[in-house]
Amino acid sequence: MTSRLESVDFGFDEMPGRELHDVLRAHREQGPVEATRFLGLPAFVITGYAPLLDAFKDGERFPPHRMYQVGFEGAIGRSFISMEDPDHRVYRKLATPAFRSRAVESFAREGLADLAHELADGLEERAELDLVADFVARFPYLVITRLLGLPRDREEEFHHWALALLRFRDDPARAAKAGAELTSFLAPVVEARRREPRNDVISELVQAEVDGRGLDDEEIYSHVRLLLPTGGETTHGSLGNLLSALLTHEGSWEALGREPARIPGAVNEALRWETPVAVLPRMSRGEPVVFRGVEIPPDSWVLFGIAGANRDPEVYDEPDRFDIDRRPTDVLTFGRGVKSCPGMHLARKNLTVALEVLLERLPALELLDREAAVPRRTVLRSPDALRVRAVRG
Repeated sequence: MTSRLESVDFGFDEMPGRELHDVLRAHREQGPVEATRFLGLPAFVITGYAPLLDAFKDGERFPPHRMYQVGFEGAIGRSFISMEDPDHRVYRKLATPAFRSRAVESFAREGLADLAHELADGLEERAELDLVADFVARFPYLVITRLLGLPRDREEEFHHWALALLRFRDDPARAAKAGAELTSFLAPVVEARRREPRNDVISELVQAEVDGRGLDDEEIYSHVRLLLPTGGETTHGSLGNLLSALLTHEGSWEALGREPARIPGAVNEALRWETPVAVLPRMSRGEPVVFRGVEIPPDSWVLFGIAGANRDPEVYDEPDRFDIDRRPTDVLTFGRGVKSCPGMHLARKNLTVALEVLLERLPALELLDREAAVPRRTVLRSPDALRVRAVRG
């Protein structure tokens, strides 16, 4: 495995299924911080639970805003994930309460299930379907556009803008164009919400105030430009990985259908077993640092191996086993520290409701293409397809 590790590039290699976990395990067994490559460049990877928890909390050696400035700010603009303190603290207080707002609570109670059923309508009648294309790739983005209160007849356009923004590094021109088009659309919407607020997240952002300071229009635009791609894509990955795990472990789908009380445990286990951001790129500070006895040069890529930490045998018994009844454990899927995911509770709710509805509408499924159902890639990890046949009683 040592020679194999020397050829690994976490930016280019897909590492489907067990391959990624074997690589991360080999790194973890060699040491807490190991040399590797990312996008053709020298990098370091942190794989154990305890070292990664320390790294998440270490804003001095691994300033969390730096990667987001490189990876997203060019298309999205300044947002709380790319800001340094004290701006970060102020803006996060202004922007993130919208994740726990009245609009979100009411939608979580009523709208999530309605939306899931809306997407599931007609799926039962089809002989075969792809759960990724027909449900997983649509549900998370529709959740966000409806929370924002954006017009339903433009939802596919918002989805295209979100995907273009997410791929800023690969196609900056297309991402910039998508950002400009989204902003042009948002400008009159934000103006209208300032005049007449509604029960939606944009209205919550318009009315947000901390110590007498509110958000100006550009700050609201940047928050929406951030929320659409990042919130949608990570929930897309989480849901795809959850369904993949259940469908590739014989009897799990039917077991949850018979006993829905086990669904929250299955969701938590899937977030541990296959996280949607398996390897999170960060950058070290602009001078040499030493972490866990390893010297890291200035401005190095440092990969936070979340998937490796979530399978650390020091923390989890039989970590490679998917167990829907595993005792609830703390996972690093949503990060830690100042850049931890503020939408984690909503994400879990999305997964739970989506799974409840799919189990109700499609209680028995046969997986048709096991290879396509395997999660792949590292930074954003999910299956390409979940081709299934509904088994009729």
